[in-house]
Amino acid sequence: AAAKVGVTSDDVDRAAHEVIVGAGAYPVGVGFHGFPRATCISPNEVACHGIPDERPLADGDIINVDVTCFLDGAYGDTSAMVLVGNVDPEGQHLVDVCKQCRDEAVALCQPGERFSSIGRVITEIAQSHGYSVCETFNGHFIGRELHMKPNVLHFFPNEMHELRMTPGQTFTIEPIINQGSKEVVVLGDGWSTVTKDGRRSAQWEHTVLITEDGHEVLTPL
Repeated sequence: AAAKVGVTSDDVDRAAHEVIVGAGAYPVGVGFHGFPRATCISPNEVACHGIPDERPLADGDIINVDVTCFLDGAYGDTSAMVLVGNVDPEGQHLVDVCKQCRDEAVALCQPGERFSSIGRVITEIAQSHGYSVCETFNGHFIGRELHMKPNVLHFFPNEMHELRMTPGQTFTIEPIINQGSKEVVVLGDGWSTVTKDGRRSAQWEHTVLITEDGHEVLTPL
């Protein structure tokens, strides 16, 4: 609700910080390996790990807000896209397809399913719309620590074919889908990661728990 035309990403980060702390949780971003803010806010060609700043959000921006918190001994990780003002149809379509990639990957999660299926369904959907899947950043197991092995790969083919899902596993599914090339570059701040060709990128994320008979999304919006 805080993200609108003229508001800065610093303002959005501050609002998120207040909500997290107000709920009794800790905003993990603050001080994480030197990261200076509570959330990552990544507009347009910034694929991930954007540092909130004083640039006002502009009409037509698409932004990702990535929130991680620590509560009662466990980590949770989620992100969502926000459309600022009047976004063009191409930008809207990119955001919608990325969400479809995440949601259909989540839907197949159940005991016995191969982890490689996550990358397969994401790649099939993205490529069918002419988009690419960023291979540099992927999902991960999560729980008592934020980033736990193995990583959950969003591209296909991949080496996760023999690893199957079992009850109790908790991990993130967080595909980054690019309009153009899959290649990304980390900027001089050491965090902000942009598409190499300058075209837009989108990301949606859930934390998922494998249950005895399927799965549970731990980060519903």
